[in-house]
Amino acid sequence: MPLPPIFIISLKNSPRRAVIAKRLSSLNISFEFFDAIYGKDLTSYQLSEIDYEFYPKYYAARKPLTLGEIGCAMSHIQLYRRIIDNNIEQAIILEDDAIVYQDFEAIVKDILKKVPKRREIIFLEHGKAKSYPFKRNLIDGYRLVRYRSPSKSSKRSITRATGYILTLAGAKKLMNYAYPIRMPADYLTGLLQITHINVYGVEPPCIFRGTDSEIDAIEHRDY
Repeated sequence: MPLPPIFIISLKNSPRRAVIAKRLSSLNISFEFFDAIYGKDLTSYQLSEIDYEFYPKYYAARKPLTLGEIGCAMSHIQLYRRIIDNNIEQAIILEDDAIVYQDFEAIVKDILKKVPKRREIIFLEHGKAKSYPFKRNLIDGYRLVRYRSPSKSSKRSITRATGYILTLAGAKKLMNYAYPIRMPADYLTGLLQITHINVYGVEPPCIFRGTDSEIDAIEHRDY
């Protein structure tokens, strides 16, 4: 069983492309770069269509979206559009600071062999997720878990969008809430109580987020 297509979201001239390309190539894993949007290159017209009120209102202690967060969110959303337009059944989405483990391919294949058909997104790395007690064993001591959706009034979110598997149905669900852009990329994927997307994940993570985020290099993120 081949892996689903892998898309790496990355700024076009990012030096990190060479790093993740070398790693995946050493594992004989095929991939494609998907050009990210640089927040500071957005036009005033594009920025005028952003909902700046939702994020600080929904998360009262937080600041408005930064240009880096807007560019990152737009990059993920444009990739969802590509998945839909090309009728891609499922895809692996990585940010270019993802550190991929040695057994990544075997773990993902085992996940896809054992995950229920109802899944729409599978987190390969995340934070702040609460799961159901039943877990399926995977190779090398990993476990496949299903995550609980918080209550409608909850502001809890599964944070991070470093790497995940998204189905066509999942992309369509996320697109229903993508516009106007009003939250960071990992809030769109992680606010299950809003999108009602069917979510699974692997524990412990089979990828790891790097510390040199280029979003942080643009502007300091609020979380």
